Amino acid sequence: MQNLDQIRARNALAFSTSPEGAQVAGQQGGEVIKKIPPQIINHGLLMASSYAFDETTQGQPRNLGHRLVYDAIAKHLSDPAVNVLPAGCDTAEKLVRHLTKEGTSSNELRWATAEAMAWLVFARRFVNRPPQNAGGNR
Repeated sequence: MQNLDQIRARNALAFSTSPEGAQVAGQQGGEVIKKIPPQIINHGLLMASSYAFDETTQGQPRNLGHRLVYDAIAKHLSDPAVNVLPAGCDTAEKLVRHLTKEGTSSNELRWATAEAMAWLVFARRFVNRPPQNAGGNR
């Protein structure tokens, strides 16, 4: 049986090597993973996740990095081995809908927040920015 750290690491590594993780790991995108934990600490999981829903007038995500990271958080939380969210709550929208539906307790929100923060510890290490310049200062 695996412990939660093993499962968190497995899911964070899977995200970092996925096409979505590669998009987050870009020159600017890699910094998104570092911005999300302080946003959650300061504003809570639900408010911080609202960045994932901001869209342009053309309906495109304004903060694609946030959307991809919150989708990955939802996927982790709905992993049957983690079991914080029901199976199938694997997108940012489904995460927010589940945590705000009638009957969801504040304890469930706290549990989801704590587990999201624990997953982000691993994700921050696995999602890397490419080198700024190969011959630059060290």
